[in-house]
Amino acid sequence: MKYIKRWLETRLEDTLNSHPVIVLTGQRQVGKSTLLQQAGFLKDWRYITLDDPDILEQAKEDPKGLFLADKPTIVDEVQRCPELLVTIKYLVDHTNRRRNFILSGSGNISLRRAPRETLAGRAIYLQLTGFSHREMRELSPRGTFCRLWNGEQIEDSLITENLNPTASIWRGSLPGIALAPDDKIALDRMSGYVDTYIRKDIQDLVKIRHPQHFRRLMEALAQATGWPSVQDELSNDCGETRTNVSRYISLLKETKLVFDLKGYAVKSERAYKQSKYYWFDSGSACFLAGIYSPSELRQPHVRGRYLENFILQQIMSWASLQVIEPEIYYWRPKNQDAEIDFIILSGRQGIAVEVKASEKLSFGDTRKMREFLKYHPDISMGVIVYTGDRTYPAASNVYAVPWSVF
Repeated sequence: MKYIKRWLETRLEDTLNSHPVIVLTGQRQVGKSTLLQQAGFLKDWRYITLDDPDILEQAKEDPKGLFLADKPTIVDEVQRCPELLVTIKYLVDHTNRRRNFILSGSGNISLRRAPRETLAGRAIYLQLTGFSHREMRELSPRGTFCRLWNGEQIEDSLITENLNPTASIWRGSLPGIALAPDDKIALDRMSGYVDTYIRKDIQDLVKIRHPQHFRRLMEALAQATGWPSVQDELSNDCGETRTNVSRYISLLKETKLVFDLKGYAVKSERAYKQSKYYWFDSGSACFLAGIYSPSELRQPHVRGRYLENFILQQIMSWASLQVIEPEIYYWRPKNQDAEIDFIILSGRQGIAVEVKASEKLSFGDTRKMREFLKYHPDISMGVIVYTGDRTYPAASNVYAVPWSVF
């Protein structure tokens, strides 16, 4: 399979100028190992993986011997031997931070905690997401949203490519699934991914007494994608106690398989604060929700929620490239029938994003966004993402942006 250059490569290379150690995390199968073995600027680095039993044995019994060669080193699957971090700390300190390391592994809690404790002040975390839609098409990160965020002028334009949002939503962002030659193979790979990797990530961390209840919780969260969820309702859906539901959701969040968005509100504003849950990957969300083919997403009210999840993936891919990672919220007032899907904030800058599963927009479709901007002057601009083919200003400070260029 052809290697598609990852956007994070530039951020990785730049970060090595300021930190001797980078910890590269990300969910299983998002392409961390492939990036570290294929990136051009890492071609002279030594690559070792603790998946190799011999190397793992040496890491545990002779860690200094593992790093005798004075070369910048990549250690993949480092979570298999957390004690190795003490030796890496020693080498960094005793060479005046001249030794460089990239440590990689899945979004495992132990991987994130151990470096924070052992490598404090020496390591920085970077997160590799699955493919963004633009990245998979080998386009630059400077999509329409990025340009709007940077305050650039956007001109009215028309897309000429014939792209299918339903297929992209259903396949999601995992390279092996998104690039599968046909939908049957994609479905087969997704089934194996959910059973082998998602369950394994959690079961590596905690003993799950009733795996079927945990699977049902994941399915309930996937079916409720983009809806405010109450843990009592989730408890009833999956047959687990509320305490266990809370514990399992915390694990899904800590492994970054699930994201929860909190409600946004300014002072004295009455708005919902409860969490809305989204999966890290729209394809995984569709599979867990029992959507086993793209055709099942044809109904707009179904496609709309998973399109939201897909657009959140694009936002997360962009956010992972930023030096200061933005915060993301949603907005839903208690006294109005209105909702803005994503509020993206960084410092004093903010943009609101609404997602619509329709091919055309009218001026009336901008009403909720215009009302939101009117009472939230701290948010400079609104973006309505839709499934049409034209980028244009839909109202004052409101842009209509096709899903494929977002």
